[in-house]
This record gives sequence, C-alpha cells and structure tokens, in this order.
Amino acid sequence: MEKVSKIEDIKLIPDMIGEAGLEREVSVDPDVIGAIFSNEDLRISRPFCLHYVVDREKDSEKIRARIDIKGEFETFCSRCLIPMVYKVDLELVTNYLPAEPEMSDNLEEERISSETGYYRKTISLGEYIVSELVLSLPLRYICSPECKGLCPHCGANLNKKICTCEKPVDPRMQKLAVLKEKIRR
Repeated sequence: MEKVSKIEDIKLIPDMIGEAGLEREVSVDPDVIGAIFSNEDLRISRPFCLHYVVDREKDSEKIRARIDIKGEFETFCSRCLIPMVYKVDLELVTNYLPAEPEMSDNLEEERISSETGYYRKTISLGEYIVSELVLSLPLRYICSPECKGLCPHCGANLNKKICTCEKPVDPRMQKLAVLKEKIRR
C-alpha cells in the first residue's frame, strides 16, 4: 500500500493508462487529512484508505475513475455533546475528458459536476478527492437519529435521564392555557 504526503499529489498521466487500466491502494496519514480540514473538533487517529481504479474507454479519450474512501473522524455530537465516531465510506465515480484549449490552467475549477472533469497532460485525481471528501461531510454530527440532546434549562443529557425542569409556557399560548384550565373545571 502506497503512502502519500499530500492527497493533492495524487496525479495520473493519461498516456500511461493502457487497456488494462490502473489500480492503486493508498494510505493517507491522519495528519494529512487533518490538515485538509484544520478543524480542532475533528480528530483523525487512523489513516484513511483510498482505493482507486482508473480505466480508459475503448476507442475513446474518455477516462473513468472509481474511488473508494474509508476512514473515520472522532468528534462530538451536536445535540448531546458526547464523543462519537463519524465513519467515512465514500464511493466516487467520475469521468475525465480532454480539456478544450480555451479552458484555464486549473482544470478542477472548470469542473461543472462531480461526474465530469478534464485533463491535459495529467489528471489531478487528488484535488477531486479532496473536494468531494469536504463536500460529503455533514454540517452537524449527530450520534444517532434518536438523540434527544441536552435540556436547554438545566443541561441534562436527555438520552441518559429524564429532566425534572418545569417547562415554561410559551407566552403566546398563555391565553389558551387559561382557557384550558377553565374548561377542566
């Protein structure tokens, strides 16, 4: 298994991809992944594994890349603040076509969708992987869909105990509460 010092360094030379294609397994150190996100709430303790298969379409200049990314982040649940592990298991597929002469030098910026990229002398597969990895992460990490979070008044973890706080009545519903009390009598 290869190790890389920067994901962005994963580049392919289209002329070197023959009929049999190309297959690689790459290990990415936690520090490399951590540098991409530079978020102190995301800790990476194990290497990420990248497996990619690249092949050329018969009688065409179109190149297809299939990439599997596996790894995990240690972070905190956004609702209850307990430590949790967020697993990354991405399967990406993209095609690369020869770039048009009028396209800029940064071909990853020219990408219209995640399905189609462009190349000249090299394919910047690493840049694509980084952008898709960043886009795949959630805005908030939640330990489970059933997580009840914390009580907004006393801070108790509602997953572990029942809160005994008296719930304040919404002032907009005060008149209805009075009416409800009258009906009960």
